[in-house]
Amino acid sequence: MRERMPGPALGILELSLIARGVVVADAMMKRAEVELLASRPVSGGKHLVFIAGEVDVVGESMAAGRAAAGSALADELFLPFLHEPVWPLLGEPVHPSEWAGGPVGAVAIVETQTVCAAVAAADAAGKAALVALRDMRLATGISGKAFFTMTGDLPDIEAAAVA
Repeated sequence: MRERMPGPALGILELSLIARGVVVADAMMKRAEVELLASRPVSGGKHLVFIAGEVDVVGESMAAGRAAAGSALADELFLPFLHEPVWPLLGEPVHPSEWAGGPVGAVAIVETQTVCAAVAAADAAGKAALVALRDMRLATGISGKAFFTMTGDLPDIEAAAVA
């Protein structure tokens, strides 16, 4: 996604109304000095807002976003210290031919109903066991759902999957 990793904190708001997503992103950016990673409509009529920055300012910005979202808030995620290998997966999908390094003995695909749930699960899996997080698809073209792929030795995949 980028040479410099943003963060350490990540905030995501997932909205059920596209137009409200633009208002929410505006409120978040005006409240605190965070980096806007993305603000975009996705499949299923949802809108995603991704921000990064220092823990305190991301928390403050998320509060403003929640207030602006109102009943359009479908899901939210605040990770004060995102597992570093997740950052590059937040951008464009990674094709399997680009997978490099890391353990490859077994594979698991974790599918979720929301983007926030998938990012939270990838963060927990990567912190729980020695697995390679390979790719992540976030709502576009898959009816607003999300999934990520990880590889590793079978016991590590099993531990990561329950994390």
